[in-house]
Amino acid sequence: MKPKKILLLALLSGIITTLLLYFVMNETKSSDVTTEAIVELVQVVIAAEDLEMDQEVTTEQVTLKEVPVESAHPEAISDVNDVVGKYTTSMIKQGEIILPHRIQNKEEEAEVISRKIREGHRAVSIQVDYVTGISNFIQPEDNVDIVLSTVEPVGTEIILERVHVLAVGGRMVEKLEDGTEQQYQAVTLELTQPDMVKVINASERGKLQLALYSKSEPLEEMGTENTDVEVMENELTQVVTIAIKSNIRTAPSLSASVLTIVESNTPLTVLDEQETGKITWYQVETPDQKQGWISNRIVKHVTE
Repeated sequence: MKPKKILLLALLSGIITTLLLYFVMNETKSSDVTTEAIVELVQVVIAAEDLEMDQEVTTEQVTLKEVPVESAHPEAISDVNDVVGKYTTSMIKQGEIILPHRIQNKEEEAEVISRKIREGHRAVSIQVDYVTGISNFIQPEDNVDIVLSTVEPVGTEIILERVHVLAVGGRMVEKLEDGTEQQYQAVTLELTQPDMVKVINASERGKLQLALYSKSEPLEEMGTENTDVEVMENELTQVVTIAIKSNIRTAPSLSASVLTIVESNTPLTVLDEQETGKITWYQVETPDQKQGWISNRIVKHVTE
C-alpha cells in the first residue's frame, strides 16, 4: 500500500474517533443535565428531637429538611409555623416527618378528651408542683394517687387512689413573694362528681402531689367491671382472675398488705362479699388454700 493511502486512512480514522468521542461526551453531559432536572426537591418539617405524646411543639424542636418530591409524603407539612404551638397526638421520633394527624390544637385535644370520659365522670384539671411531684413523668392513660400535704396542721394524706389521667398540659411558672419561681404542670384527671368536689376542696387546703403507679404493677381496680353478676348468698361461687397478675390482700382495702399474687385465669372460691366505698371486695380462697380479699372488678364468674 502506498504511503499516501496509509496516511489518508490514518487521518480518516482519527477524524472518526474524534467525532465518536465528541458525541459520547455530549450524550453524557445531556444525560447528567436531564437527571439533575428530574430530581426536584421540596422542604418538609421534621422533628429536631424526640417529642412525647401531648407535648406542645416549640420552634427549637422542629426544623426543615429537603427531600425529593417523589419521596415526600403528600400530606407533609412544609411550614414550621403550622406546627409550632400545637400538641402532639402521639410520640414523634427525631428526624420523623410531621404529618397533620400527628398534631392538634388545644381545642381539638379538648374534644378528644371529652370522648374519653366515661359516663358519670368529669374531667378535672389540677396544678401539680413540678419539682416535688412527678408530673414530668406522667403520661395520659397513667394511674395515680392524689396526695394532699397541709401546713396547718402539718400532715399528709391520700385523697384518692388509682385515678385515671386523661391529659397532661404544659408547664406553668408562678413567681412567689420571695422572688423565686415555682413551676406547675396541669394534669387532667377523670373523676366522679363526689371525687371532683373532694379534690377541689383539697386543693384549697394545701398542696396536691401525684404518686404514679407502675404499668407492670398488678391491677386492682382497673380491670373490666363485673356488675351484671352478683354473688349468691350462702353459696360458694367460683370466679377466675382476668388481669395478668392480681393482688390478693389481707383485708378489703387497697392499703392492706398483699397476701399473695395470682396469675390470670386462676380459679378462686368466693367465701364472702363486702362493700368498701366504691369497691366491692370478695373474700376468696386460692387453689393453695390461702384466704384473702380481691376486688370484684378484676375477676369474672365461672359460667356453668
